[in-house]
Amino acid sequence: MSQTILASFQQAAGLAPNQGRMRAVFGTASALACVAIAAFIIYTTLFGGMNGPEKYSMVLTLGMVVVFLSRTGPLSHWSEAADLVLSALLAAATVGCAVYFINEYQTIASMREGIPNQNDLICYGVGLVCVLEAARRVEGMILVGVVLAAIAYMLFGEFMPGFLEHRPLWVSEVLEYSYSYQGIFGIALGSVIDVVLVFVVFGVALRITGAGDFFNFIAMRLTKGKRSGPAQCAIFASALFGSINGSAPANVAATGVLTIPMMRRAGFKPAFAGGVEASASCVGQIMPPVMGVGAFIMSEITGIAYSSIMLAAFVPALLFILSLTLAVALQAGKTGVEPVETDEDLSMSAERKAQAFTLIAGFSTLVGMLFAGFAPTYCGLAATATVLALSLLFASTRLDLKGWITFWVDSGRDGLAVMIACAAIGIVIAAFSSTGLGIKLNQMIVAMGGESLILALVLAAICSIVLGMGLPTAASYLMVVFVAGPAIMKLGVPVLQTHLFVFYYAVLSAITPPVALAIFAAAAIARTSPIALAMQALKLSMVAFVLPIVWIYHPEINLQEVNAENGLTTFLYVLALIVAVLGATASHVGFFVRHLGWVKRVLLMVAAGAVVSANAEFIIAGVVVISAILGFEKFTQPKTEGATAAPPSKGLASNE
Repeated sequence: MSQTILASFQQAAGLAPNQGRMRAVFGTASALACVAIAAFIIYTTLFGGMNGPEKYSMVLTLGMVVVFLSRTGPLSHWSEAADLVLSALLAAATVGCAVYFINEYQTIASMREGIPNQNDLICYGVGLVCVLEAARRVEGMILVGVVLAAIAYMLFGEFMPGFLEHRPLWVSEVLEYSYSYQGIFGIALGSVIDVVLVFVVFGVALRITGAGDFFNFIAMRLTKGKRSGPAQCAIFASALFGSINGSAPANVAATGVLTIPMMRRAGFKPAFAGGVEASASCVGQIMPPVMGVGAFIMSEITGIAYSSIMLAAFVPALLFILSLTLAVALQAGKTGVEPVETDEDLSMSAERKAQAFTLIAGFSTLVGMLFAGFAPTYCGLAATATVLALSLLFASTRLDLKGWITFWVDSGRDGLAVMIACAAIGIVIAAFSSTGLGIKLNQMIVAMGGESLILALVLAAICSIVLGMGLPTAASYLMVVFVAGPAIMKLGVPVLQTHLFVFYYAVLSAITPPVALAIFAAAAIARTSPIALAMQALKLSMVAFVLPIVWIYHPEINLQEVNAENGLTTFLYVLALIVAVLGATASHVGFFVRHLGWVKRVLLMVAAGAVVSANAEFIIAGVVVISAILGFEKFTQPKTEGATAAPPSKGLASNE
């Protein structure tokens, strides 16, 4: 029995049978640490326990131990033995710093804050190095480069010109700011440990039991027999999966291996297929009810009820999905793509029914408890318990010994990347606060907004995208919202609209060059140029880039104050936006029933822009122009022309 458990444990840890003894020991130890993370999160969520920084230090330490023991380091290309020794030393140093910090925390907080002794500084310095190396192993040098730039700015910013100059900071101050509740153990890491990791466990439960597979089944059923079916399937599957995944690149890697080849076989070009998958992988993070756990982080920071955030995100998410589905449908018509028949059994088998029952029960528990006013973390745990309990009723979803071990290991491991990334981002946040740079950037945005709100919003959007490049969504949102958020709110924008504004652009940074992690993930699968793929993704997501501006000027689409007096007006404006989405999509695709000339395309785009304005006459005029042009195309098409232009050769469809 013990041998069976050990074998299952090693398989769950991802250990190959022929790996060396030390690597096997490291892998087993890292898997045990993953189990400890999951157990600790569940226990402290249910029963409470340690103070914030102490709790965060313990969970982060376990996570970093997992990373050091399970991922190769910088010496692996030179000597595996040396790399193992280095990894063991880093893990030991991480544990040592945590033990010292937790043991001394009360004394530091009450007596030595601002005047650290030599042992404190050694702990801070060694701990900082360990965090940077862990961040490098999970996210690469982009994130580490950002953090190092922040540290360099704290150390040498006194020599910078103009508004970048700040007061001198000693090395001891930089270390203390970084390795404290103002930095590594601050709000960024706290949001992940207090909220996100619970929903990571929920997502693992859905995946391991197979209940999450029902998402793909729904997508296939909805799109079967349609001309743009494979692309529509990619949109729905990625949106549904991404809602609980929370990472666009990971979403591309998980669903793109199926959807991108399927789109290519249907006749879409590789760049377009990859662009669809990359764009669709962003949708899930802004789609209720889970929103890739972004809504829960937002609720934790702002104090706004989750139900309000979910309601606010509903219409924008609907419009984003609508724009993608319209784009692929029109593209399929433009290029003559034919429906693809599939041999896959899409009947509601006993296995599918079991998955559906488990999935629906889990989400019903989650949403029902959230609207009943329970804390999001309790709701996540209750939904997880529901999924696991109901999975026992059906043979197809019931977990065996290996499945249970995999559940516990993956529950601790799947959130490591975002947790360590947010710990590193805490250092950047500390740099903004300690140097006053955040306040100066806020003042700059406010000053520009004094002349033009739209100019300030564009600057804030650029700031969100640039600072969010190469980072997980949660990390980029948390970093940017403390820089650009206060400035936008000073211009009169409500808190909820401000946070959604920053969050959307943090999500879209995954498909915005030059970093665009989702783009590179999709390009690797599609085997095409990342630049060409990025251009397609940006075209497909054009509506998403405009939506945050829309709700700043039309906050009614966030459905926060809908009543009998304004309900009809809100409904009519949402309908106008749907017409605008159709017009803008037809414009950039260049097709609606038949090919559109440049004059009509320009008119459609201008009219769609008019609907976004705050002027009622412009909105009405935009809807009329779009309806007139598309109505003319629909009802004046010659009977002999057919539904589309002559289809090109299979697999060579132009996507321009």
